[in-house]
Amino acid sequence: MKKTILLAIILLGNAIAFAQYTLDDQIYDYIDMYKDLAMQEMELYKIPASITLAQAIYASKAGTNRIAQEANNHFGIMCHTNEWTGEKYYETDNHSSDYCFRKYASVEESYRDHSIFLSQRSRYVKLFYYPITDYKSWAHGLKDAGYSGNPRYADTLISIIEKYFLMHYDRKVAQKIGDSSALRTVAPPKLERVDQDVVFGMPKEKLPPRPVTPQQPAQQQQPVQQPQPVQQPKPAAQEPTPSKQNTAEESTTNITPTTTPEKVQGKNIFTLNPYSVPYKSAYYPYTSRPAYENNKTKFIIAKAGDTYKKLAASMQLSEKNLRLYNDVYDDSEPIEDEVIYVEMKSTRTPVEYHTLEEGDTYRYIAQKYGIQLKLLIKRNSGAISSYGIGDKICLGCK
Repeated sequence: MKKTILLAIILLGNAIAFAQYTLDDQIYDYIDMYKDLAMQEMELYKIPASITLAQAIYASKAGTNRIAQEANNHFGIMCHTNEWTGEKYYETDNHSSDYCFRKYASVEESYRDHSIFLSQRSRYVKLFYYPITDYKSWAHGLKDAGYSGNPRYADTLISIIEKYFLMHYDRKVAQKIGDSSALRTVAPPKLERVDQDVVFGMPKEKLPPRPVTPQQPAQQQQPVQQPQPVQQPKPAAQEPTPSKQNTAEESTTNITPTTTPEKVQGKNIFTLNPYSVPYKSAYYPYTSRPAYENNKTKFIIAKAGDTYKKLAASMQLSEKNLRLYNDVYDDSEPIEDEVIYVEMKSTRTPVEYHTLEEGDTYRYIAQKYGIQLKLLIKRNSGAISSYGIGDKICLGCK
């Protein structure tokens, strides 16, 4: 009985500590560092990458707790003495077997053991009958199978996944392995239903501002005040000569676009000439249009008459998500030759600074470099209007 109570106290302490952990930047850094590893494990073991990442973020406090730091154990998996023959890490000083955790030589070993742990135990078998993009069923299945004693474990995992858009990586793997049934069975999540008040059990006032969608009340905080898109006249340009369409395997071209975005006051639309895109071609199975990659994020180029609703329907996405990917928080529609991202933009970029030109907006810069708008705003103090032409805006700097 004492052992059970003491273990419950330890687990509760971890949960409370995690609830106080509000450093979003460290969580985003953790996701950037291990998302590829989680997707690799998903390909091999068919465990949703979103579930793997959410469990690791919760159990290890985004890689910052002692077990993660000293034992490379990111999932809090205990020794289970009868089956674990590897190195051990003890939570207490008296080497009590009650608090023995598995110790790994690397984080990669921890992720692999987590995959094996779930895939080789009979109590988790039913999870593998769910579509690999159905993170909600996986979260509730883990709770029902007794993975955690936290009564809100499933809700916590779902909150983490939806707050940090981890479901994006599930769809990415499903597309890669051609699992069209998973993409068809599970509709994209309704992101406006994310309960930001209960994420990690943190009080609302300590949470970062919630992104505003067109359906939300106007009084909620906007990420940045954006002017209405300006219909930009096409500059007179040389008659473009269509180049040979690249395949996904071809390398990046170094052709400079024959047209560039207009230098207009308040520009927030990033356009490219579709005949000479200076980006690597990318494989994206849900459109017949050429797809490209900027900062590890796929995009297409809008045509005249395109709307977000039409584009989203043609690519098995929701309109709300497509607008979110492109930081569109009003009812504006794409213009011809505008860059439209079809997945969540990156949190990092190898480019450290952008030098402001006339009319630059945060949204235009975010689209140009393929970086999330909310992070761009966070890394720079004050409205962009407080800067002048020639000033530098932080992109990937620390």
